[in-house]
Amino acid sequence: FQAAELIKFTLIIWMAGFLTDRMRRGVLGSMKETIRPMFIVLLIIGAIVGVLQSDLGSATVMVAIMGAMAYVAGLPMKRILAVAGIVAVGVLLLISTSGYRRSRLHTFLNPASDCQGAGYQSCQALIAVGSGGIIGLGIGRSVQVYGYLPEAANDSIFAIYAEKFGFIGTTALLGLFMALFARLKRIIEHTPDDYGRLLVVGILAWLSTQAFINIGAMIGLLPLKGITLPFISYGGTSLIFVTAAIGVAFSVSRYTTYSIATNGGTPNDSIAGRRGNRGTYKTPVSRRP
Repeated sequence: FQAAELIKFTLIIWMAGFLTDRMRRGVLGSMKETIRPMFIVLLIIGAIVGVLQSDLGSATVMVAIMGAMAYVAGLPMKRILAVAGIVAVGVLLLISTSGYRRSRLHTFLNPASDCQGAGYQSCQALIAVGSGGIIGLGIGRSVQVYGYLPEAANDSIFAIYAEKFGFIGTTALLGLFMALFARLKRIIEHTPDDYGRLLVVGILAWLSTQAFINIGAMIGLLPLKGITLPFISYGGTSLIFVTAAIGVAFSVSRYTTYSIATNGGTPNDSIAGRRGNRGTYKTPVSRRP
């Protein structure tokens, strides 16, 4: 059981309710009412996930979730940047006081310096990605999956996928992720209530940040973080909460509002965009700032 996945899901629900309440009360920019409680939550997340569980990758995803939701809610950018600066200092302290984190950072900067030691996973991941070529080696022909690449079914699944399906397959996979993210963005733009909109913002931030970190680590763009690739990595807890989050997002989409053109109405008529009642999509009735 991965407690971090439960915390991510719970954090999104709490943040959506918390920010919606502050927006309705008109105290979104208040230090006492909004900033301080959020900062306390950040400290708790850092202590539990980043320090006790040594899962800096998941902590990074949670910070991204909170930042994205606060920004869309309308929290002043200077407040967000101030908190981000404090978080950055905390991350640097965690890295500087942890030997294995310093080792990962050094490996990221020069992965070929120790391919038989600290840089083993990074080197094997790059070998797997490069071995796929244009069309890949094919299903059942992967070499790295047989004990060479650590966490082949979990954290390193993208490298194995690239080895099997090559550039064409990975491009298709990235296209599917982009289509999903575009759909979530569309839901955000057309959701009439603040709570539902912020829920989907948090889900989009969660999935996109986690996918970016996982894929970036496998191609040498980011240090190894030890987090799963949504929908692809093996793991019951991650899959359960990711699919639950998608279910929440598409449940919200049932109540999105569109301006449609129908034979019996005008282009400015507004209806709840339930499946089966949708016509030709036009400009959103109202776009929230």
